[in-house]
Amino acid sequence: MISVIVPVYNRGHKIKRAIDSVLSQTFKDFELIIINDCSTDNSVQIINEFSDSRIKLLHTSKNSGAAVARNIGIKNAKGEIISFLDSDDFYEPEILEVSYKLLNDSSNEIGFMWTGLRYIHKNKISDFCWDPNFNESFYLTFLNGLHIGTCCGISIKKNVINKCGDFNENLPAAEDTDFFLRITQHFGFVFTKKILINVDKTGFDRLSINYKKNAIAYNAFIHNHFNEINKNPFLQKKYYYKLMWLNYHLGEKSTGDRYFILLKKINLIDKKIFFVHLLFKSLPLKMAIKLHLYLSK
Repeated sequence: MISVIVPVYNRGHKIKRAIDSVLSQTFKDFELIIINDCSTDNSVQIINEFSDSRIKLLHTSKNSGAAVARNIGIKNAKGEIISFLDSDDFYEPEILEVSYKLLNDSSNEIGFMWTGLRYIHKNKISDFCWDPNFNESFYLTFLNGLHIGTCCGISIKKNVINKCGDFNENLPAAEDTDFFLRITQHFGFVFTKKILINVDKTGFDRLSINYKKNAIAYNAFIHNHFNEINKNPFLQKKYYYKLMWLNYHLGEKSTGDRYFILLKKINLIDKKIFFVHLLFKSLPLKMAIKLHLYLSK
């Protein structure tokens, strides 16, 4: 069995489409676990209109976010494979069939997979599939460039989660990044370039990304990977620079400066890094953040 996990919070206008896409699968041996994260709209009413016995509706005791909701789904899942679907996205009919075949035919070394996806924007549609350049190990491949999240048609063997742990509920953001970096230290991946999931980006505002939450999250988990990061100048530059500007966004100038100094000591400063450092050192914080967001478009 495959357990499809869908967290939902105030998605009454889109949840029916998501549910319909699961019930329309060519692969029929699944359960659909929907976790209502204290919605205040008509999401629950719409979910209850479905009478399919494969649907299980669970509830959080308080609004807690996607990580908590997904973990509740994982704990209640009976399937040997876990698939994730966001409540505003929807599957293509064969995604579970393809995912099952890829994982079922894989070795014990393989723990998870992803698919190609279709981004639906307000004025355009674009397709994407991350096809990573393999870099010595699955773990190093993800440290060098991680471009997937749970919205990317992710399916994972449940025993992998049992071994590596579920989503860190204490992180205010980037829980996907932490999750996959932990898993790839023990298991590998497969993927298909087939476009099998649709990701709804309508109404998505890139400038609304909360970098302060990302800063708190990265400060909490990325040090667990410094042993590997510090072996490679490319990774040092990538992560020290990211930690520098994230902490500047957080208002932690001394921490941001510390990473700038580390980059300087190992001779990894370039014009971009120096400019961003100067931006936050010379301008008021709100102005520096606004300009940095504009330049990062």
